[in-house]
This record gives sequence, C-alpha cells and structure tokens, in this order.
Amino acid sequence: MSNKLHCIKGIVGIGVLVLPTVIYAKSPDSIRIGLESVYKDAYTIQIKSESPLAVGYFDEERWIQEGYLESEEINVTLANQTYYSYDEVYSDLEEAYAVLDAYDSEAVVAYVEPGEYKIYTTDDFEAQTKVHTNNNRIQIADSYGEILLISENNNSPLGFRGSYNTYDFPATGVGNSRIYRGVIEVVKGQYKGLTAVNQVDMEDYLYGVVPCEMSASWHGEALKAQAVAARSMATFQYNRFLSRGYNLVDTTTSQVYRGITAEDSRSNAAVDATSGEIATYNGKVAETVYSASSGGYTADSQYVWGNAVPYLKAKPDPYESAANHVPWTRTITTKELEKCVANQGQNIGTVKGVRIEGYTTSGRVKALTILGTNGEYTVKNEATRTFFSGSNEGSLKSRMYKFTPYDEGNQVTPPVIPKPSQPESSNKVNILTSDGAVTLDLEGLWIESDATFSKVEGEVYIQDQDSVTSSIELGIGDAADNTDRDLDFKEDAITSEDATTVYGDITLYGMGYGHGVGMSQYGAKGMAEAGFDYEDIIMYYYDGVIIE
Repeated sequence: MSNKLHCIKGIVGIGVLVLPTVIYAKSPDSIRIGLESVYKDAYTIQIKSESPLAVGYFDEERWIQEGYLESEEINVTLANQTYYSYDEVYSDLEEAYAVLDAYDSEAVVAYVEPGEYKIYTTDDFEAQTKVHTNNNRIQIADSYGEILLISENNNSPLGFRGSYNTYDFPATGVGNSRIYRGVIEVVKGQYKGLTAVNQVDMEDYLYGVVPCEMSASWHGEALKAQAVAARSMATFQYNRFLSRGYNLVDTTTSQVYRGITAEDSRSNAAVDATSGEIATYNGKVAETVYSASSGGYTADSQYVWGNAVPYLKAKPDPYESAANHVPWTRTITTKELEKCVANQGQNIGTVKGVRIEGYTTSGRVKALTILGTNGEYTVKNEATRTFFSGSNEGSLKSRMYKFTPYDEGNQVTPPVIPKPSQPESSNKVNILTSDGAVTLDLEGLWIESDATFSKVEGEVYIQDQDSVTSSIELGIGDAADNTDRDLDFKEDAITSEDATTVYGDITLYGMGYGHGVGMSQYGAKGMAEAGFDYEDIIMYYYDGVIIE
C-alpha cells in the first residue's frame, strides 16, 4: 500500500471545532463560514482541486500545511466501520505514514489527538485493540473510494486547500459549482452528517458577499457602504454560530456568500477601498443590519425584533425613489389564511376576513387580526409579515402594505435632511435635491410648494444630529395647519388612519422589500447617485455611528 500523504509536519484532526468566545473591538483577520447552502448535515462532502490537495490545520489563524494528498478530489464521510488499532503510537503524521506499508492492506493512518497517531485496520487478526465507537469518526477517501485518512479528533478540523489555473491564489472547489478562497474544513453536522466550512481572510470573505448583497453594477460609493455594513455585521455576529463549529453561515441568516464564483472587480475594489473599516457606536461594533428596500421610510428595530437600538431608528428614506423600488401585490385566499393560523397553533374556525388594526408612522402594519367564525387571532410588528409564511408564496416582502393600491400621492414625500457630516453647531440646513445638496440659513426659511427649484408637497422634515423637526414646528408653509398629524416619528405610534377590514380572499398592495431596519440598499444607491459618499450613507442610516 502506498502512502496517501506527502507529509511535512504538524497536527491534524477533523470534527466539531471548539472556538473561543471572543468579542472583537475591530474586524477579525479571518472568519469561519458554514457553507450550509452547499453542504449542511450531508452524508458526503466533495472537495476538489486542479492539482493535488494540500492538507493541514489552523493554529489559531495561522495555516499549518502538513503535505499533499495523492488526489485532486476527495469525499469526506462519517466512518461507520469497526476498526482495530495497533498499539504503537507515532508522534507526527509523517512518522505514521513512513511505517504504513509494513502493515496489512487494510491499514490506514488515524489521527487520535495532537501528537498521537496510530495505525487502524478493519482486520482484527493482528491488531491488538478494538477501537471504541466514536460517532464523530470521519474518513477521507479519494474519488475511487480508497481511504486516505481517519480522524477521531473533534477539536482541530483537517483543512484542505487546492489550486486552479484560473486563479493566482489558492482556491478550492466544494460540490459541483462553488470555488472558494482560503481553506475548506469539515465538521460534524448540527443534526446529522457533516457540514462544509470555509476558513477565509475577512477581506476575501467580503469579496464573495458584497456582489451577492448588492449589484456590482451600482455606484461605487453604494458598494463601499455595503462593504462597511457587511464587514461590521460579520464582526458583530462573529460568535453567533460557535455551537456549530463556525462563526457565520453563507445564507441570508447571516449574509449571502458564494465565494470566488460571485466576485466582481468593481465590488472587490469597494472592499479594498474600505479595508478594515467598520461602523462603531459608543466604542462598540454596530449591528449594521440592512434590507433591499424600505419603501421610502425605514423601520425602528424595537418594533421589528423587540429590542430598541439607538442607531436603528425609523426615518425617512428620500433617495429610495419610485424608480428604485417597485410596488408589489399579493392575493391570498381564506384557505391559505386558515393554514397560516393553524401553523400558529390556533383554531378560530373558518376564516371570514382580515382587519388591519393600524400603522406605525413609518407606514408599516402595526397589528393584523384574522377574523374567524370561532374567534379572532392578532399578530403584531414583524409577525404581520412572517405570519404569511404558511401561504403559497410565503412571507410578505415587507410590512408596508394596504388593501388599496399605492400611488404617487400616498408615497412618502422626500423630507429635508442634512448631510450626515453636518457640524452639530451649524445654523445651516442642507436641502437635498436630485442634483445634490443646497445649504440655506435655517432662520426665516420658507419652502414654496410650487417653486421651480423643488416641488415639495405637504410637510417638510428637517433633521439634525439630535432630532427630527417638522415644518409645523417651524411654522413653514401650509403644513403648519395640519396640527392633528403625529410628528414625533416614534415607530410605536399608530397613525390616525382607521382600521380597515376586508372579507373573503384578500389582495395586499405593498411597498419595500425586507425588514426595513437600517440601511436601505436602494436608498444607498440613490444617495450615491446624488453625490453622497459611503461615509455619508452609513452615518445617515445608522444614527450616531462613526467609521473607524
């Protein structure tokens, strides 16, 4: 039997990684991503390269290469065979492979723990000891099924690193279509089987995130804002999936990540231009959540997820113009509604209709009641969107919906907003238009609705670093007569619009896409096109943060 590995030196293992709990004050150098969209709780994980795969392990964040497997493709599976062990213990992998040919044809090198290797066999004729059952035991085989390695270790996963002629840096294939920078590891699955993991430098990780979360064709400043937001999110959530053996996942549960195959030179340039930069609030990394479209007004985190965050408050989103987001429509039958109610463990009989109880001042449904022959069932806040997960098309795109169509007259009027970098002591106000910002004296300011410079209908809102002030409070224009309107912008306030009810099958007319908290990606696009830089964008959507 020939050696399966060209050894260098080191310690290897494979299984569930025990990661330290670390709170980063800055972006970490590397990160471990569970490739759950490719292999999660899988029976077999396929790893590929165009040259023999290097094998090694990580000593903290430093890659220690052991050698090369005599294979360009391997299959990693749980090992269910009964093994017997020879008593000899070898201090490193090179020593174990040097004596392998002296044993029977079924012999294979097994990693037991750091500094301890043994020879296993399925033949008990000569071996001295039966190996105890280990549900985490993993085997690595070549494409022909010949076993190259066995691992008993649950703390230091084996890493595999390949190369492709297309790239001038290490690259490793996983499955049929994905290629990744960094190293591919394998850990025990959450419920069964195995899960693939990519340990990669943080900046290289962002190369594969930014173009998946925002079109690489968008303005460079919007891409930079996305890079800062994504880097901050990855840093903030760094410890979220430690129990699974990695930091984040590659889906929308964390951030969408597809490796090298998704990269684009334009989004890579945005990552490079903001290298290492994160958003912080009061010296701590900010949770810079974002969504595709706010529908013209962002949401307050407290009335989405239940926790108030000072830098995630509801505010107008004036640059997310109608051209940047498209109204959506959903028709949902009473039968679908009954299924949604049943999914919540409720029984209200036959569904008759739906009542929208009221809206937050950001235009989102505050509470929704399902009317049945045997009672009612009410959901609130973000549940008014996710409640519909049991319908044929799943959860709604956003909570900004009504029973009547949206039109130009009832969309959010772009407010007056200062550039985020405006000095606190300034007595000026920046009025944003599609052509940029115009700075005017605040004292004595009047805005005429029929002016040729900028047509503004209804109320105008002026925001400084501390608060939002309405045109009513300033005594500006006709809006000063509208004294019944709630002007405090508190997301928990319900507008005076009466509750509306429909019976039978319902049609919903909506705006926006996603939870609406934090940065609107379409809003960032509009701000960038209007001349704002990425720092302006970040500091507008996340009140009080700084970039460092």
